[in-house]
Amino acid sequence: MATEEEIQRLKRIRHELAAIGPDLTIQADGNELRLCAADPMDGEIAPIAILLPSIDIALQNFPVHSVAQQRFLVDLLDRCARARQELSSRLQQQEERRQLTRANLCAIKCQKDQAFRRYLIECHDMPDAADTERVKVKVRSLLAIQSMAELDEDPAAAARWDDLTKAFNRWRRG
Repeated sequence: MATEEEIQRLKRIRHELAAIGPDLTIQADGNELRLCAADPMDGEIAPIAILLPSIDIALQNFPVHSVAQQRFLVDLLDRCARARQELSSRLQQQEERRQLTRANLCAIKCQKDQAFRRYLIECHDMPDAADTERVKVKVRSLLAIQSMAELDEDPAAAARWDDLTKAFNRWRRG
């Protein structure tokens, strides 16, 4: 994670990049090489530094490409931060799914899963599955439990729930 000082430094870099126009260029005038920048407001090119003509071409190119390279690196950093956030979010969702107890899963299935209701009607002689409470009563009866909390407390009840969901999944696959 970035320190507060690093965060502030990155903000300054972003601010400075926003104040600089597009890429820098080199203009030659006789024996003089000038590093130039375009004004972001009007696009007028103005010299900002003089480069010695005797310096190596790689050293000349470095300041010319520095703005574009900094923009690239900041963009790359932003994309990495977004990818990290998305990954963190996915991992958190997976962890939340793993933390669902059998009792929670059973309640959700009874309340929201229309296919599960059809399964109870077709395979367990449930005459009416329109009411969530009736569905829960039927499931508690099938599992021989008084409360759905027993699915998390009693291994035998948990095994019966697992068997019921396996049968439901087989039925659903046809």
